[in-house]
Amino acid sequence: MNDARAVDADLVRRSSDGDTDAFRQLYEAKYRCIYLVAYQILGDQGQAEDVVQEAFVALWRHCGRYKSRFSVDTWLNRIATNKAIDRWRTERKHPTQFGDSEMLEGTAISGDSATSRATSGTVAADPSLRARWREVQAIWDELAADLSPQQRAAFVLRVLEERPVREVADVLGCGTSTVRSHIGLARKTLRAALENRRRARNSADTTEKVPSNGL
Repeated sequence: MNDARAVDADLVRRSSDGDTDAFRQLYEAKYRCIYLVAYQILGDQGQAEDVVQEAFVALWRHCGRYKSRFSVDTWLNRIATNKAIDRWRTERKHPTQFGDSEMLEGTAISGDSATSRATSGTVAADPSLRARWREVQAIWDELAADLSPQQRAAFVLRVLEERPVREVADVLGCGTSTVRSHIGLARKTLRAALENRRRARNSADTTEKVPSNGL
């Protein structure tokens, strides 16, 4: 077990003994990364925040069940991903209007992953970059709309968060071959959606350039 995992495991052990300061440290260290994964699956800030809160409540209640063969990151990601997938399925059955269009603003955008690094610091401080990031996020939501929740989760964890395939499999509770299948299907769907988006944009540009009769 490396130093970071040992520290995390110790914080979980202390939390299971009722040490609220240890739990606060876990919350502060893990919140943003877990939030980003939940958000990328759900596409809604408020629901992602709810998922993170539920994940940490579950962590507090079940700290004593933690097994060190998994990292705390993997354990938390599994809880949050499962809860996000459940919410995604519920939304598909009973669709509601997402309540917050201001995506990934302020302190919500930070963490240790590649995606988090790309959206932290300068982006949080620069309104123009925040606007650009919201645009990129909206494009992702549009392109990923036809992915299954498992495909979204696998793609987010492996491609955007750069998690090892084995860890993604542990999070999703499946084999590595299934993870690769989810990612392959996600890539195929995203490429098709991107191509359709490009064609629609090119068609719109062409229409704008054709002068109307009588002008």
